[in-house]
Amino acid sequence: MSGVTMIALSAFQIPARRRVYPADLASLLRPELPSLADEIIEEIRCCVTDFDRPLQGHFAVGIRVGVEQGLRQFVDQIADPMAAREQGIKVYRALGRGECREGRSLDGLQAAYRVGARVAWRRIAEVGQRAGWPPATMSFLAEAVFSHIEQIAANSVQGYSQERVRTAGMLQRPRRRLLELVLTRGRALSGETIRELASEAQWRLPQTVACVAVARRPRIGPAVGPDVLMDLERPDPCLLVPDPDGPGRHDMLARALPDSPFAIGPSVPLADAPLSLRLAAQALSLVQRGVIKCDHFVRCADQLPTLLLLRNEELIRLMTRRRYGPLASLKPLQRLRLSETLLDWLATGGSAPEIAVRLCVHAQTVRYRMRQLQELFGEDMNDPDWKFEMEIVLRTRLLLNTE
Repeated sequence: MSGVTMIALSAFQIPARRRVYPADLASLLRPELPSLADEIIEEIRCCVTDFDRPLQGHFAVGIRVGVEQGLRQFVDQIADPMAAREQGIKVYRALGRGECREGRSLDGLQAAYRVGARVAWRRIAEVGQRAGWPPATMSFLAEAVFSHIEQIAANSVQGYSQERVRTAGMLQRPRRRLLELVLTRGRALSGETIRELASEAQWRLPQTVACVAVARRPRIGPAVGPDVLMDLERPDPCLLVPDPDGPGRHDMLARALPDSPFAIGPSVPLADAPLSLRLAAQALSLVQRGVIKCDHFVRCADQLPTLLLLRNEELIRLMTRRRYGPLASLKPLQRLRLSETLLDWLATGGSAPEIAVRLCVHAQTVRYRMRQLQELFGEDMNDPDWKFEMEIVLRTRLLLNTE
C-alpha cells in the first residue's frame, strides 16, 4: 500500500470510544471519494517535495489505487466501527521502513500525513456543514483526525528505526570502508572500484556530495538520512552527504546535529570528496577560533575567499613582514585608520569623496591619510604587484582581527 493510502487512512481512523456518528455519515461520504482522492493527491504533490513527480507509470498507479483504497477503507470502517486496525499499524511501520530503504528521512512522509489529514478534514467539515451535523460530532471528528496523526507517525518512526538498526548492523562495515577509501584516495579510486564498493554497501552513487566536519563526539539526532555516510570515531569526525543541495538537506543536518557546530564543505563530485572534507575542516577550525562567525553551521560555499586567504597563514605572515612594515611601526589607532583607508583605496580605486562615504569621514580626512600613506610607501603604491599583495595582507589581518 502506498504512502498516500496511509495518508487517507490516517485522516479518517477514529478511536472507537469517541465515535459519535450520524446515521447518514457513510452514505454522504461515499459520493465524495473520487474527487477527494484527486484533491488529496494534488495537494500532496503541490506541498510535499518528495511526492512532486509526474503522474506516470507505477508512481501514478500506486498513488491512485492507494488513495482510493484508503478512502474506501475509511467508509467501510464507518459501517463497522469495530473493524480491526492492526493491519493499518503494520502498514504505517512498513511505510517507515520503505522511506529508510529509499534513503530518505521521514520528513516527506510526515508532511504528507499532515497535508492529507488537512484536506480530508476540510472535506468532512464541508459535508458535515451541508448535512447539519451537530457541533459535538464535528468536534469529535476534528479531534480524532488530528490526534490520530501522532499515533500513525509514531508507528512510521518505529518502522523507520527498526530498518535503520537492521541496515546499520548489516552495512556498517562496508559503508565505513567505502567512506574511508573515498576520503583517503579520492580520484585515485577507479570508477569500477567505487561502483563495487557502493553496491556492497547498498549505497546509491550520487551526482554530488559534500563532507560535513563536526566537533569531537557530536550527538547525532534521528533526523539524519540513512543515505548519509558517517564516521564519528575518526580524528576528524565527519559525514558525507549525497546530493547536498537538494531540498531540505541543510535543515536535515541542522536537526541531526542540534548541539554541535559544523561546517558543510562545497558540493563536489564523489571523487573530490577529500577536497570537500579539507575545506570543511578548515572552516570549522576558523569557526572555533572566532574568525568565521556563525550561529550553528557554516557553508564553505559562502566562505571561499576567506578559506583561500587563510589556507596558508605562514605564507601570509611572510607577506606581512615584506609589505606591512611601515604600518606596523605606527600607534594602534593610527595604524587602524590608515589600514582601513588603504584597503578601501586598493579595493575600489575610488576618489577621496567616494572613500570618505564608505568610511563615514570627511573627504579632506581621506586626502590627509592618503598623503601619510604616500609618505610611508612612496612609489610602491604605483606597483600592481605591491597593490595585490597589500590587499591580501590587509584583508587577512581584518579577518584575523589583528589590527
